Amino acid sequence: MRIWGFFKKEIISMLRSPALVVAVLIMPAVQIIILSGALTLEANNIRLAIDMEPNDIVMQKVYNHAIGSGYFIRADDTTKDAVSAVQSGLADVAIIAPSGGLEYAIARGGGEIQMLIDSMNILKAQSIEAYLQGVVVATAAEMGFNLNSVPIQFSTRTLFNPEMNTKWFMVPSLVAVIAFIMLMILITTAITKEKEIGTFETLLAAPISKFGILMGKTLPYVLVGFVSMLIVLFVGMIAFNVPFVGSVVAFVLTFLAFCVAGTGMSVLLSNYTNTQQQALLGVMIVAFFSLMFSGALIPSENFPIVLRWVSFINPLTHYVFLVRGIMLKGTTFGYFAYHAGMMIIVGLVLWVIAIKKFKITLN
Repeated sequence: MRIWGFFKKEIISMLRSPALVVAVLIMPAVQIIILSGALTLEANNIRLAIDMEPNDIVMQKVYNHAIGSGYFIRADDTTKDAVSAVQSGLADVAIIAPSGGLEYAIARGGGEIQMLIDSMNILKAQSIEAYLQGVVVATAAEMGFNLNSVPIQFSTRTLFNPEMNTKWFMVPSLVAVIAFIMLMILITTAITKEKEIGTFETLLAAPISKFGILMGKTLPYVLVGFVSMLIVLFVGMIAFNVPFVGSVVAFVLTFLAFCVAGTGMSVLLSNYTNTQQQALLGVMIVAFFSLMFSGALIPSENFPIVLRWVSFINPLTHYVFLVRGIMLKGTTFGYFAYHAGMMIIVGLVLWVIAIKKFKITLN
């Protein structure tokens, strides 16, 4: 009977906490509904660039068939050459026609199409070559070419991860994800702990603004998160031979830009939690959704259009792209500025909301 009494007490206590009820009973159902329809390992929306002669009809048909297949979309900037388009992150793959054009090469008895594949995301890269070969074969058959007597060869170069090493894909993602989770846990629980044990009275009585209080509670953990991220980075580089091609300065600036968003998200979450238990549960939910929609594990280009917008405003998405880009291939200034700028803009919005929601009294 005593156990039954404790059982009822805990159930009643949980039901009195709306946040806990939502997190435990409702969020799992929401997660399975959203993620089941959104997450797929099939590569879609692959950005395709092409380098060909203007009068190469066969190559143009290959390109049009690829776009029409549903797997590929046009790369944003077609004025760049194929290598630059892939290097700058504007294209996931580029195809280069043989000298004189594919039609001329076939007429001479064969042809070679060069593919440049960005293999930073190996889940997409593993599918690209097979997709394009299928498109070329279908196009040639439609135009009446007999590929048994007129072979078309493919010269494939996988850039930035030539051995398609899964660890090269995972380690940069984990560097970003672990830094994010560390910031969320440390900052959210630190602020919530002050509320839970009642020491916020002392902080609120001090001659300091609420922004100053929040800065004092977040900056130490930014340093801790940075150290934790460096440990993960060095272990990954030493244990798995993951390269670091880009700039160290860009890497540090990327972390600082992400901290604007990461700390803002943590402070905002702490406004809605009153106990450390609630804080950890909230971090788990936010971190899970952020991870799934970040492209760290599953290509975000595969998502439905609405969820792609969610991924677009997710700071972790841009952080993962930048960390992976800096480590594996280096980044152009435009690529860095775009993703870092997005993190800062989202972070400033989160901070404005968090400060407005932050209570300066205990009532």
